[in-house]
Amino acid sequence: MTDILSSATTRRDFIIGASALAAALGSGSAQAAGFPERPIRFVIPYPPGGSTDIVGRMVAKQMGEVLKGSVVVDNKGGAAGAIGAADVARSAPDGYTVLASIVTSAVITPITQAQTLGYDPIGAFQPVAMVCKLPNVLVINKDIPARNFREFAAWARANPGRVNYGTGGAGSVMHLTGELLKRDGKFDMTHVPYKGAAAAIQDMMGGNVAAVLDNITGLISLVRAGSVRAIGVSTEQRSAALPDVPTFAEQGLPGFANSSWFGVFTRAGTPPDVVAHLEKAVLQGCAQPDVVAKLKDLGAIPDPMGSRALDQFWKAEFNYWKQAIAAAGLPLN
Repeated sequence: MTDILSSATTRRDFIIGASALAAALGSGSAQAAGFPERPIRFVIPYPPGGSTDIVGRMVAKQMGEVLKGSVVVDNKGGAAGAIGAADVARSAPDGYTVLASIVTSAVITPITQAQTLGYDPIGAFQPVAMVCKLPNVLVINKDIPARNFREFAAWARANPGRVNYGTGGAGSVMHLTGELLKRDGKFDMTHVPYKGAAAAIQDMMGGNVAAVLDNITGLISLVRAGSVRAIGVSTEQRSAALPDVPTFAEQGLPGFANSSWFGVFTRAGTPPDVVAHLEKAVLQGCAQPDVVAKLKDLGAIPDPMGSRALDQFWKAEFNYWKQAIAAAGLPLN
């Protein structure tokens, strides 16, 4: 399939968003005139090495180059992203602390852990910019007699009570995606949570679980090597990194679309002109051709959004994932 989102188009979209800020930046307040005057702390609410960390470090580097300042990565993992998010929620509203946010930490955890977070999951944060979406991918053991999602769903219906799927944890975006696939595809499979997707993938390759859901970055090398069979991606469009893997919407689930998206946030109350500087740094920095190419190689779909667009998208995500949580039957505390 032809890559819908070419490098040229992606770069254009990033630059359009960044250029729209030029007038506002020209009349910034004294507070933002010399911004940044000290290092910016870029909190990644997950441990080093995962997809959020990989993309986050790339974004931090690009922000530093545009701002001509230091952007220092600070990994603060734990509690499905809530520990790092809480740290940013307590920071000063001055733009010197930013947060790498993904759908789990920005939406799902705030819904499922609303009573124990210790911070306002919406009121504490100011959206800065969206960078990309990471498709969630359903892969199956190669011995299963299915070449695509339709055939897998039919096979599951023919084997009631015998089909299971693994993810990196209960309540994760992958778990919820699996429950939505069951509901919309009208078949059943049992969720098996693991302490990380790597263990789930190993068990699937050994025949202990039939399928695994993970984001594309964690699976792409195995799919390309032919070690596992990818049968569907969750985004609106196919990934350029796996162009032969159709979307679920193409396979009988019209309108099915979600992703493990990546955006940048800061503390609510940060002056608008400082937010504008940060927004420009993300959009302009991630518009560079080598960055776009790296994102695509990771399987990401570049999807630049400025602060306002990200704010609308983020808040709409709460409605989507609330019904996914209901489909999974997860308790809310």
